[in-house]
Amino acid sequence: MSQGPRRPATRFLCDPNFWRDRIARLTQVQRGLVLTPRPDLSSPFCEVVEWRLKAHDGQRLWGLRATSPFHNPPRGATIREVCSSQLPSTGIDRVAYGLVDVVFQVPAGRRLEDRVLDLVRVYQMVLDSGIQTASISMVPADPEHVPDEYLIANGLVQVGLF
Repeated sequence: MSQGPRRPATRFLCDPNFWRDRIARLTQVQRGLVLTPRPDLSSPFCEVVEWRLKAHDGQRLWGLRATSPFHNPPRGATIREVCSSQLPSTGIDRVAYGLVDVVFQVPAGRRLEDRVLDLVRVYQMVLDSGIQTASISMVPADPEHVPDEYLIANGLVQVGLF
């Protein structure tokens, strides 16, 4: 089924002022980050950890983080999301290149604003692990149809909002 032409996002959704207070409030909710080793998904070439953290509204986000034991420090990181009907899986090709691969499951029924703030929260988690902003990429599943939350979150990174 073909999708119709994509409408441009409303200027308010791309306006940094719209997001400034929302991003500032992220610090008021403790992340409650929990890391659990996943030896069942790991190999000698790839260490996988399951992570859980709280979103801005208390919703639990969870996903996987895969790293290479041979690339210390890592060359960068990728952040990916999968829909609520898919299980996250790591990208061994990214890890082999020396990137940290972070993938998370978007909870069902999340509004666009929440999905943007979820991406920001995961991005901040990656930043807190010591990876520099210039080395972090948000990678959509389909580069031909980039979700709105990626466009907005990338714009917020470009203006230095977080």
